[in-house]
Amino acid sequence: MTPNFRTQTGPSAKSQYKLKMESRGESQAWKRKAEKMFADGEPPLDLWHDRSQALIDNDIIPARLRGVNQHHVSTVQVEMHALVGDKILGAALMEVLVNSGLCVDTGQVTKFYSNVSSNAVFLRYLHDILPARIMEDQINGNMEAHSAGTTIEAAVYKVNGYAGGPQAVEQLAKWLVYKVVFQGTQSGEISNPKGLLLENYGDVDSKRIEGTPDHAPEFIATARWPRENCPAWRPDEPQRVTQAKGTSKKNAEASAALVMLKQYEHEIINAPPMQPKEKLELKMENAVGHLYTLGGICESTTEIKDGDGPPLHVAVMRFGQQTASAQATTKKHAMRLAAQQLLEAAGEYDH
Repeated sequence: MTPNFRTQTGPSAKSQYKLKMESRGESQAWKRKAEKMFADGEPPLDLWHDRSQALIDNDIIPARLRGVNQHHVSTVQVEMHALVGDKILGAALMEVLVNSGLCVDTGQVTKFYSNVSSNAVFLRYLHDILPARIMEDQINGNMEAHSAGTTIEAAVYKVNGYAGGPQAVEQLAKWLVYKVVFQGTQSGEISNPKGLLLENYGDVDSKRIEGTPDHAPEFIATARWPRENCPAWRPDEPQRVTQAKGTSKKNAEASAALVMLKQYEHEIINAPPMQPKEKLELKMENAVGHLYTLGGICESTTEIKDGDGPPLHVAVMRFGQQTASAQATTKKHAMRLAAQQLLEAAGEYDH
């Protein structure tokens, strides 16, 4: 079954609701829980700052950020510290998010965790977390987010080994949740604007601005809603278009998407949501990807030639202990048909 891409339907109601919650700061029930959790205001960082004062720059700062007069220690060693520190801080963040009662399901935990543990967040708050280690002029220069993440995660690894270190890391985790999840959500901050725009049938692309130097390139990104040939696409109506510039493709695209979501939020949220029939058709169109997500695999594909006619392709797909085979004129179509059989048998297409 092939979906009708000219059907006049908007994004899924779930995607529209997600945009509404992110741009308007979650539900009132969530806000009440968050305000109760942080009734005393911003959590302190005194214990973390006290323990992190004992850190040695060579153990936490990548070599490219150190002064020329500092003893060289391989960045590889710092990266190894950061690798372990990432897991330690990640576990502490998860503990705060799960035990706070702010998350109603694993999806919300994952969303908030992704927001708070990003290198972009670490770069934003690096001077607050390690004020004596990285000067503000270094941060405001052209410091990479990855370097900020490496520095903080390596610091977590070292501090966690000190007396009172685990409690200091826990304090840091709670402070980060307050700054990113509580304050960010209250202000309607959209953490992943490009992803949210794509989820709501938009698209965004970017290109380098001609003439910008290699050492300071600039990019311009263009966001559109709805994207062409999606279920919400109407050739007789103009697309909404926004643009933004940035020092990288990623930054430019995120900025253009954010402008789109803010400027045209009302239209996107109020577009007629996708109907059950169209949702089923799109799900069937993406049967192979859906099966892979559930743990299914493609066991084999075979090309069969019969005389002078076009070849046929046979695909065998597996889901658990069940297998299904189908043939078609293309390998992709054969895989899709076989995957649809397995998903239908598993009840994935039941209304």
